[in-house]
Amino acid sequence: MDNFAEELKVESVNTQPLSRGAWRESYLLNKLDLGVALMETLGDLIRGLREISRAEPESDDVERVFGWRPESIRLLAPSEDESIMHIVFEKGVVLEVRYFLNDSLIALGDDMEMRLMLQVDITSRVGYNVFYSKYIHGQGYIRVSLRDVENKMVQKILEDYYLPRLRSIFKPVIIEFRGFSDRDFFGVEAGREHGYIYYSPVRPKSGENEVKIIDVISRLYHLDSLLRNRDIPHQLAELELQMSFLPSVMWM
Repeated sequence: MDNFAEELKVESVNTQPLSRGAWRESYLLNKLDLGVALMETLGDLIRGLREISRAEPESDDVERVFGWRPESIRLLAPSEDESIMHIVFEKGVVLEVRYFLNDSLIALGDDMEMRLMLQVDITSRVGYNVFYSKYIHGQGYIRVSLRDVENKMVQKILEDYYLPRLRSIFKPVIIEFRGFSDRDFFGVEAGREHGYIYYSPVRPKSGENEVKIIDVISRLYHLDSLLRNRDIPHQLAELELQMSFLPSVMWM
């Protein structure tokens, strides 16, 4: 389905990082539990990924490069031109890496894209992606994309019933998902098996390479806490339950 956007009346948005208060200090303690991190910026992560085998990554290599011991490593191949690696660390931190098997991109050194994510207790039978978007005039938008479905009747039900409810649940907090600049953002992605809060994709040539890892992960933890404090996972679960009673959606 196409992306859907709704304007929020936030003309003067402060795009600077959130105050580094108790939630960041909490992450510092979690960071100690993860081990001694050898990386400081997202660019460091991308450079470290060059040292890890795309085909057969070893846990020891990941720990040597990043300083964190992975709990699991999963490889996917959605197409002939793309491969995906999921590295799951402690505390729910996930590094998703997409490799583009394109000669031109490889020659440019721009053949990968990564996302830092935090696994959260949100799932969806429908499948969606909700994220903050910055408009050219400084207004904030909530953007929602739903998983593509072939059944036109199901698509109509999702557009008329599910989508407005989903937007209304996230609208009160979407401003907190703004990024560190005009280009980046945070979002929530949910599927049948997993749900994540994520930071926007970063590539070797992007301007977000200098963003600090600790700022991204601490914001992910903050957003997780925010959603739980606002009872949003419960609201989302209720919406999923209501949708499950509709015969056309039940077997999606």
